[in-house]
Amino acid sequence: MKDNKNKKNKKRIFVSAVALAILGGALVNVVKFTTVSAWGPERQTYTNASPASQAVFNSITDNAGVGDERDFVRIVEISKDGTKNVYSNDVTIRGGYDYDVWIYFHNNASSTYNTVEQNYAGVARNVRVSAAFPSSLKAGEKGQVDAYITSNRTLVDKVWDEAYITAAENVNLAYVAGSAKILNQGAANGTVLSTDLFTEAGTLIGYNTLNGIVYGCDEYAGQVVYTIRATTVVEPSSTFEIDKKVSTDGGANWNDDTALKPETEAEFRITYKNTGTLLQAVTAFDTLENGVGMEYVAGSTRIVANGTEMIVRDENGGKLFNGGVEVGEIKPGETAEIYYKVKIKSAESFTSCAKTVLYNLAGVSAKATGEGVGANTGVATLHDKVRIEVDNTGNGCGGGVIPTILPNTGPAEWILAGVMGTGLVMGIIYYISSKRTLKRLQEQTKGNEP
Repeated sequence: MKDNKNKKNKKRIFVSAVALAILGGALVNVVKFTTVSAWGPERQTYTNASPASQAVFNSITDNAGVGDERDFVRIVEISKDGTKNVYSNDVTIRGGYDYDVWIYFHNNASSTYNTVEQNYAGVARNVRVSAAFPSSLKAGEKGQVDAYITSNRTLVDKVWDEAYITAAENVNLAYVAGSAKILNQGAANGTVLSTDLFTEAGTLIGYNTLNGIVYGCDEYAGQVVYTIRATTVVEPSSTFEIDKKVSTDGGANWNDDTALKPETEAEFRITYKNTGTLLQAVTAFDTLENGVGMEYVAGSTRIVANGTEMIVRDENGGKLFNGGVEVGEIKPGETAEIYYKVKIKSAESFTSCAKTVLYNLAGVSAKATGEGVGANTGVATLHDKVRIEVDNTGNGCGGGVIPTILPNTGPAEWILAGVMGTGLVMGIIYYISSKRTLKRLQEQTKGNEP
């Protein structure tokens, strides 16, 4: 822990090159740094020309490769091709990438004090390095990557530094197993470190062996490096999509609409896809236009889930059209198809001898299920429909059609004939009476002439 930590913003330093890895005593991997960070505790500092007279870690301010050694934690993103860019104290991280963490250590005592004559004042004992990083970050959140160097027989028994990581998206962070190593010019170079590195006590380091002994002088300096992996956090979701089509050629072609004659068949297909991240219990149903114009072809229901056909015990379509038929549990990314056939009813079932348009509606209901799903998870339903145009022209359909010749039977027809006959007789009588009245008026007129 950073007890009594006194943070201090440091100057921005640019160092042209630094040795990152040391193999067989040779400097082999040169990288660049930009730095701005915080460190602790406040302590006396030294220079290359004037090193310390007693063991103390990371207190030289003009290290030729590192610059100010108090800034000893840095990070770099590893590209997909394995190359690395610039080590920095502040890195934006993203899912799908690995990041190397670099921790520099250097006992700043002059080599003069490594001897028995100087009572080994320059030799640090029980030297340990510990590290920490956040296990997850939300998009835009900034976290710390910390490192601590603890030791005995040193002027300061603990020094620390930190670098920063900012998440570009929601990420989980994990240590890449076996990646923590010590890099130096001794026999311990390349040794994989224990995961005690990530405990408060830390893990021992050393020059030839990991015995906790680090001598003074830059030839005994080195680095602890490890890799963290960022993984994009996928939020749980229970989404899906459906699509309904119709076919009249045995499934060779599927369309959003079709034209049919009475007493012909068509096949419907409902396609469902789990586009979420959770397992879903799926049910499919159809309204069949409430029985208007179409009827189910018994035993025609088929369900194909991820290429495997399931047995459907729904011979009369009772479930499909009454509450729905169970499709089963479908995993994320998987699909299911529900097939069934209908038959257009006879011509007499339609009230028009022209064309009738039917819209057949189907739906799928899905509920997230399985591990990690809350008890109150609801059921979501999506609908889709196809358009069917029934051409009933010239099929002798019923309903509202008046015959061209009236039949000569039945009481109603006799009453109508009687009414028509009476009207004709009354018209003749009225005509004869009108003629007689007109003649009488003409005779009277003549007798009154002057």
